[in-house]
Amino acid sequence: MIAAVSAGGSSLATPGILATPAAIHDFLIQNVCLDARGAVLIGVSPADGNPACVDQRNLRPGERLPYHKHDHPNQGDGTLLGYQRHDSFPVETAGFGEVVEHSFDFGAGEGRRFGIFDQASDGGDIAVLSPGRVAFAATEDGGAGFQLFVGECAGPVTPDALTHSWIVIEFPADRPAPLQGETIARLNDLTVGHQETCPARFNAAYTSWHVAPFRYRAAPGQGTPIALTTLISDHYGGERRDSADHVERFYFTRELGGTRWERWQNAKGNRQYDAAAVAAAAARFTTTGRCGLAPMPEGGAEFVLIDCREWTRIVMPDDPAGDPPGFFLRSVRERPGMPAVFAAPGGGK
Repeated sequence: MIAAVSAGGSSLATPGILATPAAIHDFLIQNVCLDARGAVLIGVSPADGNPACVDQRNLRPGERLPYHKHDHPNQGDGTLLGYQRHDSFPVETAGFGEVVEHSFDFGAGEGRRFGIFDQASDGGDIAVLSPGRVAFAATEDGGAGFQLFVGECAGPVTPDALTHSWIVIEFPADRPAPLQGETIARLNDLTVGHQETCPARFNAAYTSWHVAPFRYRAAPGQGTPIALTTLISDHYGGERRDSADHVERFYFTRELGGTRWERWQNAKGNRQYDAAAVAAAAARFTTTGRCGLAPMPEGGAEFVLIDCREWTRIVMPDDPAGDPPGFFLRSVRERPGMPAVFAAPGGGK
């Protein structure tokens, strides 16, 4: 079941939602469902349409996960139900206070297991909310491993350098304002072994964000496609939209936190891949049927979609009482030499 987009570009932004810390937290963190007595429902999300879900609220730091969000499989993958869990929950840290972990937990193929951190496969993004800004301060995937994102800085890397790096949104710190805007981020990534000192150069990334309704697909047996108010952030690979190499787009909903991700490539190609290679990648992805339609990023360049994940298939936790949080950061904290800002308060795990 693939749904169409109900709204897209920045001109269709949803009015009335202001950029307050509470509203932004609500978009970043997935919600739990509460029954009529105020108890958390296991295996139920606010996007299911379950009538037992009479109220909802954000997950709290340390609270067990009553459900997991999964992506959808490629067409033709038989009985496979998906490849990756992607949960969005708050975690207390020594350096930043509360951050939001968006975990990548692969569990299909090559010995991968859900609920276990598989090295060189699993990972996540760490979103830091600071006065006037949300930024991804760190990430890990199966490619370059654990990376810090730093904004313009000089000398030793400080926590402040991580708060203005991979910008998701910016907003006035002293007053509520519409949750819509644009900026030029200047950032670079630092891999393990090179995370103590600021880099010599930084890359420009035009970034825009807005709120709009977007229609998401549902898993078989889990209701019909649903339109959710969505915070959409576009990160362009370059200072200008009309010449950007690529775009990464992030979707956040108040019900599910991180809900969808896309990778768009400039159809003209780049130094690594020519136009024919980009077109072939887009054609291959189209055959997967893994995600519904989305509007092309704005700005004048022709972009083609080459990858996407939509985490709207809701599954039960492994533990009937809910699964413990901390999948990605828990692994990071167990490794020697990891940044102290992400340590647990008081030296715990």
